[in-house]
Amino acid sequence: MIEAIQITLQEGGLTLLALLILAVAIYSILYGAWVHLSKARKLMAEKLWLNPQQVVNTLPWETPAPQSKEIQRLFTCFELDEIAWIERRLPFLGVLITSAPLLGLLGTVAGMLVTFAGMASAEHGSVDTISSGISKALVTTQAGLVIAIPAAFFLALIKRQMETTRLHLHAQLCECLVKIS
Repeated sequence: MIEAIQITLQEGGLTLLALLILAVAIYSILYGAWVHLSKARKLMAEKLWLNPQQVVNTLPWETPAPQSKEIQRLFTCFELDEIAWIERRLPFLGVLITSAPLLGLLGTVAGMLVTFAGMASAEHGSVDTISSGISKALVTTQAGLVIAIPAAFFLALIKRQMETTRLHLHAQLCECLVKIS
């Protein structure tokens, strides 16, 4: 198994190494965004936002009836601290995910150049040079797609969960404002 991985890494060359580094970056950021979103959803459900009367009772102000502006500020701060943290990472993640197949394509072009150089070096071309060039081309293309396709699905899932969380937060804000008025 380890030998097969080493052979694959040798066939892919520097492009495959770059793809592996890119994969680690993509999935690390995806994991961090998912964990942060999960924590925000848990905080919404357990601490303040599940029961609007609880929000009114736990506000830090000493006035018996807090102003709606204060409650709106509380919700806005939560949204900016928790949800905006994730939103700031999504465009960068989209760029990273999009670059994986492009990097794989770069490896394809490099592999084809090796193939054509092998074909041109001898009258009929060296079979070893041609086969290694084609192998390099196929390995990097496959790696770029294997990295990008699941990451795109995870990104779409995070975006959907984030929007659902935001809608739930706004619904709870409206419910709190109705309760105090």
